[in-house]
Amino acid sequence: MKHLSHFILIILFLTIKTTSCLAQEVIVPVNHYPPWRIVESNEEIGGINIMLMDTLLQKVGLRATYIIRPWKRGQRMMKEGTADIMNGLLKHHEREKFMTYLDPPYKTKSSKAFYVLKDSTTKITSYEDLYKYKIGISLGAKFFPRFDNDTKLKKDTGKDAQNNFTKLRFNRIDTFITTETVGDYLHNKLGYQDIIKKAEYKYTAPLAVYFAVSKKSPLAERVPELNAALKEMVESGEVQRIIDRFITGRYPPN
Repeated sequence: MKHLSHFILIILFLTIKTTSCLAQEVIVPVNHYPPWRIVESNEEIGGINIMLMDTLLQKVGLRATYIIRPWKRGQRMMKEGTADIMNGLLKHHEREKFMTYLDPPYKTKSSKAFYVLKDSTTKITSYEDLYKYKIGISLGAKFFPRFDNDTKLKKDTGKDAQNNFTKLRFNRIDTFITTETVGDYLHNKLGYQDIIKKAEYKYTAPLAVYFAVSKKSPLAERVPELNAALKEMVESGEVQRIIDRFITGRYPPN
C-alpha cells in the first residue's frame, strides 16, 4: 500500500509538471513579411516582430510555438481560438470582435507606400490619383482607414507584398500598397531597383500597431499581465532598441 501511494504521488507530480510545461507554450501564427517576420522554413523564423514576441512572452514566463500560416488564415485561427497571440496588427472593428488588443501599441507609426514601374505612365502624387489605377493589396492585410474602407478604388488581391512585386513587374497591376519598411526591404532583396520605384504619395499619418490575444485563448486571462509587461518594454525604450538594432544590422536575421 505504501509503495502504491508513493507511485501515485510520483504520477501526480509528473502530471502537474507536464501540464505546467504545456501551459507555458502559446501558439503564434506567422507569415513571411520581412523584415518584421522572416520565414525561411519551420526551423528558420526570425525578424523584428518575432524578437518582440519572444521578449514579451519571456517576461511573463511563456514561450512561443510558431506556426507558419498565411496572414488571413492566422487571423482565422485567432477567431477560432486555435492560436493564442499575434502582433503586427492594426486595429479594425471586425478584428476586435475576436481579439483583445494589448495596450499600449508597440509602434505608433507605420508608413504605407505605393510602388510603380519606373518606365510606366503611372503617377501617384495624391490619394485622388489612386482612382485611376488597379491597385494590388495583400490578402487579409489592413493599411489605413480611408484606403481600407474605400469601395471606389480598384483593388486586386495578391498573396503578399512579394507576390505583388511580381504582378507589378509583369503589368498585371498598375501599383500596389504595402508597409514602407517591407516594400523597401523586398525592393532591394528582389533586385528591382532598376525597374520599380516608390510613388511620390505615401500615407505617413500616425498609425498604431498592436499585439492582440484571441478572446477564446486561455491567454485572455493574462491580458493585464501582458499589458503591464508590454508597457514596461515600450516606456523603457526596449521595443525601439530591438527595432533599431535589427534594422541597422546589429542583430542576426533569425
